[in-house]
Amino acid sequence: MNKHFLKKIRDYMPESLNYIASPFIRNRLIKNKEFLNYYNLLENRELLSPESIKEYQLNQLKQILNHSYQTVPYYRELFNKISFDPAKFSSFEEMMKIPFLTKTIIRENFSKLISREKVKNGTYMAFTGGSTGEPLKVLLDYNSVFRENAFIYYFRKKAGYKFEDKLVTFRGVEFNDKLWKYNPIYNELIISPFRLSRLTLEFYVTKINDFNPQYLNGYLSSIYSFAKLLEEFHIKLTANLKGIFLISENIDAEKRTFIEQFFNLKSFTHYGHSERCILAEEIIPNNYKFDDYYGFGERVRIESNSCSIVGTGFLNRSMPLIRYRTEDICTTTDNGYFSIIGSRDSSMGLFGKNNEFFGHAAFNFHSDIFKNVSNYQFVQKEKGKADLLIIVNKNFKLSDVDLMQKEFSKKTKGIVDFNIEVVDSLILTPTGKLNIFISNKIKE
Repeated sequence: MNKHFLKKIRDYMPESLNYIASPFIRNRLIKNKEFLNYYNLLENRELLSPESIKEYQLNQLKQILNHSYQTVPYYRELFNKISFDPAKFSSFEEMMKIPFLTKTIIRENFSKLISREKVKNGTYMAFTGGSTGEPLKVLLDYNSVFRENAFIYYFRKKAGYKFEDKLVTFRGVEFNDKLWKYNPIYNELIISPFRLSRLTLEFYVTKINDFNPQYLNGYLSSIYSFAKLLEEFHIKLTANLKGIFLISENIDAEKRTFIEQFFNLKSFTHYGHSERCILAEEIIPNNYKFDDYYGFGERVRIESNSCSIVGTGFLNRSMPLIRYRTEDICTTTDNGYFSIIGSRDSSMGLFGKNNEFFGHAAFNFHSDIFKNVSNYQFVQKEKGKADLLIIVNKNFKLSDVDLMQKEFSKKTKGIVDFNIEVVDSLILTPTGKLNIFISNKIKE
């Protein structure tokens, strides 16, 4: 059962058949050979010493380096050029000899980065979200889907999750103009972020209560919007929820605190990429640890107190990514973990009239003047000007706009002029994610 087949089941099977076939389809997922091998590997890891875990990681790293040299033209040329022999690889420190791989390099050398070795069960093309520019395409093994699921299920098991538990998931898939979709693969009721509003709230609440899930799952922005609507209309879910899983989006600490307090539940998240070369578990809030069985994660210092996140993945052999430099920035915490800065991507923010840059952290709201704003988004088309789109609650007053203008003038000192607009919905990506900042490339 490959990813293409799984997607067809999720998106095109009639709902009546979905419910009937659900136990069989779920069984095919959790009894998949690749899934079970990795899930058992992770469970058995709990009995190993840190030294044994590092030895396993080193062996996996050596395998992917040798595979890349033998079957991938780009790496064969690169390793020969820098006199790097993967057959003699024996320590993590030797990775520093290999230059970073970037999105630009991948785009310019796409065909040369594909392995000439046939991958069992085939491949598929994946695309990054492209929130900061052109989406990146990467060729992935079908089997990597099941391998990755093993890690996610293993993480969630620590939160009390069981294979038979139900999820209500807030994320964008193909809904065919419907408000919801049942996905038997993950035993989840999927809610469309695009259709979530005051008009659909009552329908969604009834549907969720009837489904009676154990966990909420999905984009923080969508779950936050849902919670704000529930709060505004004084509605509570009757489902006996156990927790919240946050996926795919950057974690805004204030929004996270709100949903945890509103639902009286703990939320869980992890850090990863569509490129499937890095995965990190959140150990304590905003403190992450790379999973050594998923890949080799690095924190490469770029300033005295910040690092760039770099990764080499083990799960994908069709297009291995070695020392892939992400655009995400982190800092090392006192306990040795890492904390992701702002909205993960350091390029997210607004530009002033003279090319001054105001990052995500500059626009954290710590004032009562925003208490009647449910959600917001910045849209910038030219330097020095930006639209602030806001979704407001029933207590919002027009005089609040003047107070906001004063607050922003204080923050940017008049370098950015803001047009504040009340809207019914914000601009979402094609998959339903919310980017707080949307901007065209600002030309010098």
